[in-house]
Amino acid sequence: MLFYFNEGTKCNQGNMQPEINHDNQYRQCQSPAARTETPWCFAGVLDRLEEGVLIISTALPGITYCNTAAGEILTICDINLDFDDIKTFLETKGIDLFQTDNQQQRTILHRNRILALNLTSLPDRSLFIQIKDITEQKRLESIAQTVNTMDNLGFIFSGIRHEIGNPLNSIKMTNSVLQKNLETFTRQDISRYIDRTTSEIARMEYLLKSLKNFSMYEKVDCSPHRLEKFLTTLLGLIKPDLQQKKIAIDCDLPPNHLKVSIDPRALHQATLNIITNAADALLGHPEPLISIKVELDKNEQIVWLKINDNGCGMSGEQIKMLFQPFYTNKPHGNGLGLVITRKLLTMMQASLEISSEIGQGSCVRIGLLLADDINQQVVANDNRQMFEPIKG
Repeated sequence: MLFYFNEGTKCNQGNMQPEINHDNQYRQCQSPAARTETPWCFAGVLDRLEEGVLIISTALPGITYCNTAAGEILTICDINLDFDDIKTFLETKGIDLFQTDNQQQRTILHRNRILALNLTSLPDRSLFIQIKDITEQKRLESIAQTVNTMDNLGFIFSGIRHEIGNPLNSIKMTNSVLQKNLETFTRQDISRYIDRTTSEIARMEYLLKSLKNFSMYEKVDCSPHRLEKFLTTLLGLIKPDLQQKKIAIDCDLPPNHLKVSIDPRALHQATLNIITNAADALLGHPEPLISIKVELDKNEQIVWLKINDNGCGMSGEQIKMLFQPFYTNKPHGNGLGLVITRKLLTMMQASLEISSEIGQGSCVRIGLLLADDINQQVVANDNRQMFEPIKG
């Protein structure tokens, strides 16, 4: 909807630059029947917004409306409230004022100011522009991001120092005791101390392997893959280990023509980490079960891969700490599994959601993008269809 202001707004015939009489405009907004000055029309509301509103007509051509915030932003950016000047400014930023199907959001840099633009074409050959100066917002976000990065680095370095320092001190003490008593110790004593040293070395090797897994996928190669084939391969790898631990596995396979955009190696590592955590949570459970289900959200073009367990569950505080590097409740864990998992999924533009309740188990949802060649047959069907179950 367009708002024209005949009495409160007038344009010079030369450059079509509006001269806005805000007092007159506000008087027009007051309801004649009202005893107070509280009611406002759309004009008054728009002019009170902190976000700039600019309406440009390409038919006139000229500026149809400009609220106070837009005028202030243009002044700060040294842009005249003139049709030609604004047209030149937009063109230098790659925006065609005369494009009839403009519907875009842009963030641009102009004279050390960062501006957020939201452009919408109107039926009467006008362009509705929302403009906001987000320079300060971006500056504060940059500071917050820097502080957060430094905090994370400090936490990571502290974790590495702890994870390497403890076994290193143990090795140092073990070798010191062994060296002082080498002539008096029996072969069994010597073997016991050597085994302890070997165990601590293995602990450090495990940490280094986890750090390698974190950095090995600097790039992912996403392409269309059948989710059914991926899950079938995954089940073949994890079933023997789960059966050995007496954990039941229940998997509903999707139709074999359902394709998602993934890097199979990265998704395999991510799902393996999640299933390993689920198996650990089932320790001591009388009827341990891991279920894998697939749901298609045809509206969002996302396939949800849900991994559930009926294990011990987690508290709200534990969930908040899940992605903190080196945070773990496991006696032999290093707290990097879910950090690596989230990194891999993020690189594939996949989402990760975790919910849990103590004593009830946990649910991990992975949102995978449908492949571009898009499975039209699947999308056309009911997105809550029953998939073929596989039990183990």
